[in-house]
Amino acid sequence: MSIQNKALERFPHVCRAFGAYETNCYIVQTPQGEFIIDPGFDSAQWVLESTSNPLAILLTHGHFDHIFDVAKIKAARPDIPLYCPRADSFMLESDCFDTGLTPYQFGANDVLVSCEKGRSDFTLAGVEISYLHFPGHTPGCSVIVIGDSIYSGDFIFKRSIGRYDFPYSSAADMRESLVRFSALELGGRGDSTEIFPGHGDSTLLGYEQENVKLWIARI
Repeated sequence: MSIQNKALERFPHVCRAFGAYETNCYIVQTPQGEFIIDPGFDSAQWVLESTSNPLAILLTHGHFDHIFDVAKIKAARPDIPLYCPRADSFMLESDCFDTGLTPYQFGANDVLVSCEKGRSDFTLAGVEISYLHFPGHTPGCSVIVIGDSIYSGDFIFKRSIGRYDFPYSSAADMRESLVRFSALELGGRGDSTEIFPGHGDSTLLGYEQENVKLWIARI
């Protein structure tokens, strides 16, 4: 899979980890406004106080610790569109893991992103955004590319990968996704492209492309 993006700007972001799982919520700052990525447990107040012109909520996947405050943010700001991988939409519509999640019903300004092991591109407020579908951790598990950064959710971590033994996970899909990830080319970015995961510290594309080969051999 290759992806070209003419604007390789590095948009700054702020990040805080929330909840018992220390799930990273990112607010990506662009001249036009902010993109909110994976608002988990108790993140709503911070998100609403830290954004002056929120452009969209972007979800990497549907696990509860990444979506827990979606309904709360949308109740406060229904004008903010939500982008969610279509294959994980059921995880928002019901509390399927019995975690106390407030279910969310998708509205007219929300977008269910369909990638089917490929990619889907959007231009929001003049900013190019790409969803790259890497199922395995969840059916809709995706990474989000904004400018010169990758937000990898629970697919790729620093020196690790997402678990594939949960309900709705798939070892076969994870292995195939890792194979595709190891060959991912981001035109103009190079191996030093920074990856910002859903938990823990950032890492680099080239390093993790080598690292996942060890996981591929073990799955």
